[in-house]
Amino acid sequence: TLLPCFTQYMPVGLLFILPLFEIEVGKVGNIVGVTCCLDPLIAIFMINRFRNCTMGAPLYISISQHIGFFVSLLTNSLLLYLIKTRAGKLFGRYRVLMICFCVYCLFYATVETLASPVVHIHGAGILFYVNSFLKNDMFWGMVMAVAYSACFASCISLLANHFVFRYIAVCRSNKLYYFDGYKLYLWFIPPLFMLSVWAAAIQFLYDPTDPERRDYFRNMTKEVYDENIDKLAYIGPVYYTWENGKRQFRLQDVLGSMVISSIISISSTTCIVCAFKTYKKLDDLSNQISNKTRDLNKQLFWTLGLQTLLPCFTQYIPVGLNFTLPLFEIPVGKIANLVGVTPCLYPAMDPLIAIFMIKRFRNWLFRKESPSQGGSGARVHAHVVNIHDSN
Repeated sequence: TLLPCFTQYMPVGLLFILPLFEIEVGKVGNIVGVTCCLDPLIAIFMINRFRNCTMGAPLYISISQHIGFFVSLLTNSLLLYLIKTRAGKLFGRYRVLMICFCVYCLFYATVETLASPVVHIHGAGILFYVNSFLKNDMFWGMVMAVAYSACFASCISLLANHFVFRYIAVCRSNKLYYFDGYKLYLWFIPPLFMLSVWAAAIQFLYDPTDPERRDYFRNMTKEVYDENIDKLAYIGPVYYTWENGKRQFRLQDVLGSMVISSIISISSTTCIVCAFKTYKKLDDLSNQISNKTRDLNKQLFWTLGLQTLLPCFTQYIPVGLNFTLPLFEIPVGKIANLVGVTPCLYPAMDPLIAIFMIKRFRNWLFRKESPSQGGSGARVHAHVVNIHDSN
């Protein structure tokens, strides 16, 4: 009863009363469209049986992932629209890389929704199983599990591509022909290779048909999630087991983690090296290039930097901890399901960085610039992103 007083009756009442006194509210009146109904949450969290069910990992994670999917659909569609209408030729070939990354985010959000992953750290192992309608489908469930996991490789390697482009555009502008015509699409071979290696490591080194692996998670899966491990599509690396008081390492599983760590390390190192050199070069050129060129390159650089930091905190650190903690048998249990929440934020939040960091996009969103400026004006400055005017 109290909730609609604050979310409906008071805001709506004020909208009807304030005009009587000619109080200027303007756009602030739109807050009535924001104070939407939160009523079901009261029942969900106040009734003990509902609350216990909701705080159980699977439902909680599933709700977060579905919200993330719809927000991701909205934000990425908006960014694609802005790239098409506001960037024009201003961004050069870099526009193709931005479009591809948007498409990747949409693909990732879709795969995540279809997988609805549940994660649990148990002893020296980590269990990841599909909790969507595909969880009992051994073929398509495993396809979704492997695809979801491999998306992490795609993300960091695609970002590495962006950093390489920015490095060449700023530091080696005479080499920009590497991105001309069909050559641009050859740059997607490394991310596809990384994705394939990651997927192969997950599928073959973390073999879900291994009976010893199934037995390791069997009791925990039944007790905690009331699931039968034999009927689940899952991935479950187990680093070692104990036999007669001695630790027996499972080299196959350790090798899989080493492959995954190598992919992350190679891509991250590429990003860091290119970012450092690009930033240093931009700083050196600050007095040699036009303000427009400098501003745009800095906008793109900081956008890319933030787009790299975001998955570090929403994907790689949580996922890295999930792969590391079992080595020390740290009892995390259901808390590992945070990995199911943080990654679903990534595809929804990533486009917002570009939308708010790139001035043209931001101005369009806040109606500070007329839409007609996105075409001809962009063509006039088509050379900006490649900083040709510095020659």
